[in-house]
Amino acid sequence: MIAFVRERRDWYAEEFLAPPPWAHTFTHAEFVVLTYEQLTMPLSDVDTSVLTPGERWEVRSYSITTLGGVLFNAWD
Repeated sequence: MIAFVRERRDWYAEEFLAPPPWAHTFTHAEFVVLTYEQLTMPLSDVDTSVLTPGERWEVRSYSITTLGGVLFNAWD
């Protein structure tokens, strides 16, 4: 999966950008480019049943409320 942001961070909430016009080149390499709408989708609209108890704790600890915030993180 690929997402676009202004700066690299350890974790994200809603700082995602819409993919640039050239992002389709990643799909040719079999990556999935996520849209701004997908990345900022509220977790309440997503099936999070696959998350472990530890991952759920991280989500709560960092107050993450979006799909992108869960997918793109570097929590230890």
